[in-house]
Amino acid sequence: MTALAVVVFLSLTGYVVFRNTENLLAARDSVQHSQEVLYNLQTITLQLEQINEHAHLYLLTRDSDQLRMAEDTAASLNGTLLHLQELVDDNPSQTRHVHDLLATYNDLQRAVAASASGSAGRLEEELVLSRRTVSVMRQEENDLFAQRTRNSQKRNISSIAARILMVAVSLITVLVLFGFLLRDALYRKRSEEQMQETNARLALTVEALERKARESTLLTEARDELALCQSSLQAQECAARYLERLLPATSGAVCIINNSRQMVELAAIWQTPQNLLDGFSLDSCCGLRSGRARWRKPPASEVHCGHFTGDSPEIYLCLPLAAHGDTLGVVYVECRTPGVAAMVEAHITPLQELVELASISIASLNLRSRLENQSIRDGLTGMFNRRFMEIALERELRRADRHQKSTAIMMLDVDHFKQFNDTFGHEAGDMVLREVAETMHKFVRSDDTVCRYGGEEFVIILPEASVDTVHERAEVLRRLVGDTTLRYRGQALRQITISIGIALYPYHADSMEMLLRAADRALYEAKHKGRNRVILASSNIYA
Repeated sequence: MTALAVVVFLSLTGYVVFRNTENLLAARDSVQHSQEVLYNLQTITLQLEQINEHAHLYLLTRDSDQLRMAEDTAASLNGTLLHLQELVDDNPSQTRHVHDLLATYNDLQRAVAASASGSAGRLEEELVLSRRTVSVMRQEENDLFAQRTRNSQKRNISSIAARILMVAVSLITVLVLFGFLLRDALYRKRSEEQMQETNARLALTVEALERKARESTLLTEARDELALCQSSLQAQECAARYLERLLPATSGAVCIINNSRQMVELAAIWQTPQNLLDGFSLDSCCGLRSGRARWRKPPASEVHCGHFTGDSPEIYLCLPLAAHGDTLGVVYVECRTPGVAAMVEAHITPLQELVELASISIASLNLRSRLENQSIRDGLTGMFNRRFMEIALERELRRADRHQKSTAIMMLDVDHFKQFNDTFGHEAGDMVLREVAETMHKFVRSDDTVCRYGGEEFVIILPEASVDTVHERAEVLRRLVGDTTLRYRGQALRQITISIGIALYPYHADSMEMLLRAADRALYEAKHKGRNRVILASSNIYA
């Protein structure tokens, strides 16, 4: 009933206020309308006076500018009359007067044109007629304006009276409704308490959803960033950055297993983990031994991992990095306080997902690196293979053309290599090739490229090298290999020597094929002249 009474009262009040406001607005609009009509009539009067003034000045001075100004004013008068016609469209009497003015306006235009020939009488007649009509209209509109002003004042008084009455009725209504409101207050209080409880639960739900959204966004960013990594080290550092963002109050490290050393090594850290070893055995980590995430957190677990240099932290978590059935390493998360540990536990699901993403990315990059090495590396010596050599040499020759520089190649061959195989076996031959390859790796510059061309032949690409420099370096390499002493199964092998053929682009050849052919012919010449020597290609070898 209270609500119904309030609705009825508000409806009546609203209707009264609406009608009262509507009447006031109508009165105001009518007054403003009359004011606008009077303003336009005043404008017409001024325009008529300006026409008269400019026409007389023209007759006195014969100044064509005065005549033009009279014509312009007459043209603007037409626009004013048309606007006035729109304003008084609802007043038949005023409409007739406007029609008279429009008719007079046409005669007035002709009179202005006639004044150019010196005749001003007709213009005076038309101006008098126009002034008379405007005067009549102004008088009628003033009377109408006065009447509308009185009506507006009456409506204002009625509005004030209605408002006073509404205030009185409102006060009475408020007193009547006050009792009902008191009754509703207790019910509202109970409802508010229930609402607060609901809002608190809703806030917790919203907070959880927002946290999930942030975690989801972070995992998406981490996945996209890991997809951009080009090496396993990049992926490890990327994982550490996102682990720090996910767990900002922690410190920790991404540790990777070095299979050749059978050790776990630090790859990337965030913050500063306490007393964590740079390298430790696989058995030192309880998480690696168990193959699953493992908390060290009293009193649930008291056993410490063995990968610390001094006092161990009280609370930490080890999560194995594993993908495709292989264990790659471990993620170590250190918590300085129980509160931080609680935060980590609250984020354990996204943490495990992030570790899984990192594991898959690192494993994929490791696999890609192995496949790339297998496709461009020689399995025995670790050098680039012939396929890569051709790509690298073609690239260096193009760069030499761009920069107007030379590019040299050394083609070398192990002397009497077949005798090593026949005398000591293929294992000894392989050892010789590996030793020669190791010597060349130590000898070359960082910009040089060393490749196994095939069998016991090797090619070294030397960008931006002169003839003298290449020849000198080839002699140094030849002596280094000759000074090498090898033993196989306790037996000393005979001296290792190499023959080297040198060719330079563009001095000895104008293409990759011709350059290799020139170096090969120089190598053949070195073999033919007794081996263990360096021969420079002839300048006319490809001509």
